[in-house]
Amino acid sequence: MRRQRRRPLHLAAVFLAFALVIAACSGGGGGGGGTGSSATAVKDGGTLSYAADQEPTGFNYNTSKDNGTSVLNVTINMFPPVFRLHPDYSVQLNKELMDSAEQSSTDPQTIVYKIRQEAVWSDGTPVSADDFVYEWKNLNGSIKGNDVAATTGYDQIQSVKGSGNGKTVTVVFAEPFSDWKSLFYGLLPAKYMAKVPGGWNTGLDKSPEKIPVNGPYAVSAWEQGQSLTLARNDKYFGPKAHLDSIVFRFLPESTTQPAALQNNEVDLIYPQPQLDLVAQVKALPDVTSELNIGLSFEHLDFNFKNEHLADPNVRRAIATGLNISELVDRTVKQFTDEAKLLEDAGYTKGADGIYAKGGKKLSLRISTTAGNQLRETQEQLIQAQLKQVGIDIKIANADNRKFFGGGCPTATSTSPTSAGSATPSPSPPARTSTGPAAAATTARTTATRSTSCSARRCAR
Repeated sequence: MRRQRRRPLHLAAVFLAFALVIAACSGGGGGGGGTGSSATAVKDGGTLSYAADQEPTGFNYNTSKDNGTSVLNVTINMFPPVFRLHPDYSVQLNKELMDSAEQSSTDPQTIVYKIRQEAVWSDGTPVSADDFVYEWKNLNGSIKGNDVAATTGYDQIQSVKGSGNGKTVTVVFAEPFSDWKSLFYGLLPAKYMAKVPGGWNTGLDKSPEKIPVNGPYAVSAWEQGQSLTLARNDKYFGPKAHLDSIVFRFLPESTTQPAALQNNEVDLIYPQPQLDLVAQVKALPDVTSELNIGLSFEHLDFNFKNEHLADPNVRRAIATGLNISELVDRTVKQFTDEAKLLEDAGYTKGADGIYAKGGKKLSLRISTTAGNQLRETQEQLIQAQLKQVGIDIKIANADNRKFFGGGCPTATSTSPTSAGSATPSPSPPARTSTGPAAAATTARTTATRSTSCSARRCAR
């Protein structure tokens, strides 16, 4: 496979998609993350060389230390999740590992998992309820000093019990948890973890070749600073992996990755996109590339142990002082295409730069109470921004009596701008945020709430 010139290249902001691509190459079937047609197109044998921009920090993805893409891209092939996120964003049971997972009761909420009888760790130990219990106890926040990425969901579980020779697991929640399918993402071998020095926190930091796996691949070699190799797990109970091995070559500088691809040093690169990098890749002969938007997000975190950041006013100053729009505009927004949405819907751009459909120009009216300078400024900004997208906005304001009394929006109008404090909103109240990304979300939520209230008021 390495020598083939027709190679896949993926450029996207979502790390999980890559994990699914690897799984599709390796496993196939219901839990592989790919479609049946893509799995049958893959030939057996060969090695895939992948340019990884980071080296794993360890192999316990559920610790805060290892909770990153560099670890997940490797461990998802070693410790598959109970439920997989598929390319169409559907969440589906991993049927290579599980027979079923169903909610049997709502009061109390009870989930019954049934593990496949054939499911075993590579050391011969059965995958069992013990592994579920181990994961729950280490992630529910009850063990002091445990390094956990998040306790969410696990801290709402009342009990985890096994039956049927450990192949049936019954989970009872003390409080309802609707996102229960997100739990038990990558079981660890409880028997091995109980003996390995360092246990949960650091037991999987060294000698990954010795770690029992229940996935299609296991670590066969790790040259720190150079590469990590996954080899097919011949004891895997699911469909045989197509590739003999996957080599993760550590190339932390994304700018060097296109050259590595061109020189046949790697077969697959998956960097976060930059305009010049995308142009470089598109210019490479015999290379297939994709640019995708996915489900991951960038975030800025505060260290509360810092004497300054411990002050919530400092955190608020940072969160409100950052220009989120500029950050988005100069990074990921470069790869979104609002115009494509309109064109896909049948709109065509006219000579004036405004889209039209069926002979009707995409022209809308926006209204607010006249004399409110803040809202009028918002209208002007909305008008200018949407013009660049190809949407014509007409500003038509009126005094308060006319606006709320007889100037309700018509079918050609956009929703008016107004502060709708008098009408309750169905949305939950905005929560105070200490992070800039969350602060931006809160601001947008608040604006949406106000607009919705105004529209409802006029509709009466």
